[in-house]
Amino acid sequence: MSAENPVLEITRVFDATPSRIFRLWLDREEWQSWIGPEGIMCEVPLLEPRVGGRYRLTMHLPDGRKLPVAGRYTAIEQDRLFAFTWAMEGEPRETLVTVALRDLGGTTELTLRQEGLPTAANRDGHAQGWSSAFDKLAKHLAATTKGE
Repeated sequence: MSAENPVLEITRVFDATPSRIFRLWLDREEWQSWIGPEGIMCEVPLLEPRVGGRYRLTMHLPDGRKLPVAGRYTAIEQDRLFAFTWAMEGEPRETLVTVALRDLGGTTELTLRQEGLPTAANRDGHAQGWSSAFDKLAKHLAATTKGE
């Protein structure tokens, strides 16, 4: 039997300051421009970036299905760290996503940790989704960076 509640951890380095990366996650229009795996457009109708604040996004899959995701922020430290719950809207199981940012002097190391996943297969699926979203984030940064 696979491990219960496996943890996902992904670390990537982005060519931007921690301040810029922080904004890309916590500004509604910025987040909406890159969140979700490649080939999937996401709408972010709600983003309240404060502890206790909520967010809601809808992933529009290529086959026409919509996946609604919702959660709330549990921690926010300007330009350093934020955490939020992540769940399919209406489902009782939620995970906790923590994003830590480390300044590498012109670039930023981002570490995403997702806890509370039910199975190793679920963890691996989320790993593919987040990795693909980070590819979109890197492309967005390359297209929009203005000397930050």
